[in-house]
Amino acid sequence: MPGPLTAVERFFERIFERPAARLFGAGVEPVQVRHRLERAMDGARHSPDGFVPDQYRVRVHPDELAGLGDEVPSFGEALLMHARSHGYRLPRRPVVILSADPAVASGDLAVDTRFSRDGDGERSGSETPRPVSTADAPSGATMVFEVPPPRVPYALLLVQTPGVAPREFAVREPSVRIGRAPDNDLVLPDSRVSRQHGLLSARQGGLVYTDLGSTNGSFVNGGRVREVALGPGDVLQVGGSTVRVGRAQ
Repeated sequence: MPGPLTAVERFFERIFERPAARLFGAGVEPVQVRHRLERAMDGARHSPDGFVPDQYRVRVHPDELAGLGDEVPSFGEALLMHARSHGYRLPRRPVVILSADPAVASGDLAVDTRFSRDGDGERSGSETPRPVSTADAPSGATMVFEVPPPRVPYALLLVQTPGVAPREFAVREPSVRIGRAPDNDLVLPDSRVSRQHGLLSARQGGLVYTDLGSTNGSFVNGGRVREVALGPGDVLQVGGSTVRVGRAQ
């Protein structure tokens, strides 16, 4: 639920943005959408774990759709950068959907947020257990729950380590340990890589990378990270090695 500060920001947005649009006949601008999406992310942050929603629906007047459709991919990237710069945690890469709503005034917009769902699963880190059949259970017995196994994405990683030929690594397990020690799933013979450097985890059908307190840190697309959702094209750098995420098959 949005906090008091977010509510105040939205109040002033309504005061200044709507009258200006009506006075000058201006439609919704992409920068306005990005600003409102960032405020929606800030306001929906789940404390104390720092998770933020990864699903965003932007509702605009039908007349505004044509001018914003080509910008939707950039909205998702902007949200990803906003989350990384603020240290937020995402279940998976943000998805932005643009939809028409006649109830929204021309020149204005509304943003709805939610955490992604996968079947009966809730957001990453707190998946809803599914009940096991209790047809034969005695009356008054406690219902037994079974936690569903995580969905495992199939991703192809292009691994480059100094002095070693580039190679591909297929992700087929719920977790992949990355480090210099030979007991890791993805071993990087790199002196700047810690013995237990990081962990790739399957969450809600996506990949999340977590730095395990490494000495030299972890970087994604040039920015230092502790935990971040990864997608196709992202480049993880650990020590002098890089791991590029390929598209799921």
